[in-house]
Amino acid sequence: MKSFISLEEAINILNDNVGHLDVEEVNLIDGIKRVLATDIYSTIDNPPFDKSAMDGYAVIAEDSKLKEKIKVIDKVFAGNLCDSIVTSKTAVRIMTGAPIPSGANAVIKQEDVTLRDDNYIILNNSVKENENICFKGEDIKRGTLLVKKGKKLDYADIGIIASSGIEKIKVYKLPKIALISTGDEVIDIADALMPGKIFNSNKYSIISRIKELGYDIQYTTHVKDIENQIEECINSISNNIDIIITTGGVSVGEKDLLNEAIDNINGKRLFWKVKIKPGSAVLCSKVNNALVISLSGNPTAALTAFELFVKTSLEKMCGYEKLEVKREEAILCDNFNKKSPQRRFIRGRVVIEEGKQMVYITQIKSGNGILSSNLNSNCMIEVQGGNEGLKVGEIVDIIKF
Repeated sequence: MKSFISLEEAINILNDNVGHLDVEEVNLIDGIKRVLATDIYSTIDNPPFDKSAMDGYAVIAEDSKLKEKIKVIDKVFAGNLCDSIVTSKTAVRIMTGAPIPSGANAVIKQEDVTLRDDNYIILNNSVKENENICFKGEDIKRGTLLVKKGKKLDYADIGIIASSGIEKIKVYKLPKIALISTGDEVIDIADALMPGKIFNSNKYSIISRIKELGYDIQYTTHVKDIENQIEECINSISNNIDIIITTGGVSVGEKDLLNEAIDNINGKRLFWKVKIKPGSAVLCSKVNNALVISLSGNPTAALTAFELFVKTSLEKMCGYEKLEVKREEAILCDNFNKKSPQRRFIRGRVVIEEGKQMVYITQIKSGNGILSSNLNSNCMIEVQGGNEGLKVGEIVDIIKF
């Protein structure tokens, strides 16, 4: 097992030890926020026929001289077909989306004609050939790649797949997730707060974040700082769970028992401690079929490590090509006057102002256990090790939540 390693090395180790889950077929509507397991190609031309781009009259463009008198011989709505054939000096009343009648090669807008009572129209403008017509396959041709494998599906992806009449798709399975909190001092919010005890905020923060990311949690429990209880709990679920998250017990105190517990159940410890602040005390292991990521009991440290290690591992399991921390650049709007001997992550809020991505520091107080630093934040600002401080206007890397 490696210890006190760089963030990059930790991510590489996880990338080598976390694989994709199996593939399953689901109804298209259930594919939202799931990762596609196969490329999806269009099975039809879209639109599947030549259609009108607006309400008006289907005509022959060559007949559309100013003030030309044209006889209206039929009417067609979207979803219907027109049996009439447009010939010289004739037109078909047509609605947006309706198929173009045979013989017509343009559509004149209804506001560009004057309607006469005797089924005739007077053309007040001319039209060019093919004007106001959407042609078959103009948007998407049959065989076009619609959505690439590995894409996390959003509403636009679902819509474009549906436009091709595809009812079922193959996606990666969602991971089975367990959360085990540890610590004699931790109690549930339903219990009375006694001297020396704290409420289990980590449980509720982490479960909420998991649900916010689109996952469900299958198992959650709390165990005391008793070695055999911790190891028995992990071991008992490790064959039926994909990722086990634990909080507390990963530092160097007498009751920090996770390292020994993993060894006692013949788990493989991948790394322990990463050169970051907060969140340095993190242990990653493999036990039977499960990846075990053990976070600090300190709330800010736990949530920082969650974003860096748990979120990225879940993404890889669900079909992302590789496990990686995704960064973007933003312009810093506040000074940060602390020295950072090692890499540091501080809470921030990113906004768009005048087309630029700006980030404000929301973390007023510092410390691993400061819960209030998470309020109003939607990203982490990355401060490189050895930095003497940051100034307003600097370009910084951010990690969005």
